Amino acid sequence: MYGGKRMREKIIDLSYPLRDDMLVYPKNRRPVFEWLGRDNSEGYNLTYLQMIVHTGTHVDSPLHFIGGGQTIDAVELSRLYGKTKVFCCRQEPRAQEVLIRDIMDDPDELQEGSIFLLRTGIEVFAEQELYNYRYPCPSQELIDLLIGKRIRSYMTDATSIDPVGSPDSPNHHRILGAGIPIVENLCNLDQLEGAGTFTISAIPLSLYLREGSPCRAIAIIGD
Repeated sequence: MYGGKRMREKIIDLSYPLRDDMLVYPKNRRPVFEWLGRDNSEGYNLTYLQMIVHTGTHVDSPLHFIGGGQTIDAVELSRLYGKTKVFCCRQEPRAQEVLIRDIMDDPDELQEGSIFLLRTGIEVFAEQELYNYRYPCPSQELIDLLIGKRIRSYMTDATSIDPVGSPDSPNHHRILGAGIPIVENLCNLDQLEGAGTFTISAIPLSLYLREGSPCRAIAIIGD
């Protein structure tokens, strides 16, 4: 409340726009857009879209790496919507492992059953080659903490939680193997520093029996 009145909510878009020339993970295909109808000929505008579901801001369900794991349409939406705070890396991104001390002074700063949101700072390289190579990844001690705290989801501005080209993706296996969905490629997290606790939403499409989906992620401040 301010002056007896409720403060207005502020909504911040945390999603990258989907474009046919956007930076994608190495060796992945870019989205393909095609006009099937235009208003000056067919009398309407209609777009056909073909893309990998892990393009841009997206959600990984356990099935992405865990055989028989939970599909994206079965992930509880409460895991991807709720109160959170930003944990920020204190060092510039250089493909390092993120230790607990790099993002918090006390492990109890992370509430049990909360949504974990990590700002690695990699967005400074958005649309540059280094974006795919310098993002920090969680250390095993941090993953131990997150699983022990039974976090609802892992959200980050990085394009992956494993080093680029990792042959066995151990971090994905541990997080997804614990039933924790992952949201990658968030943007505008710099606008959330100092916001304290706020609401985040990263709801995927209900793609039947699939392993992931693009999402439109937002933060709601002052709600």
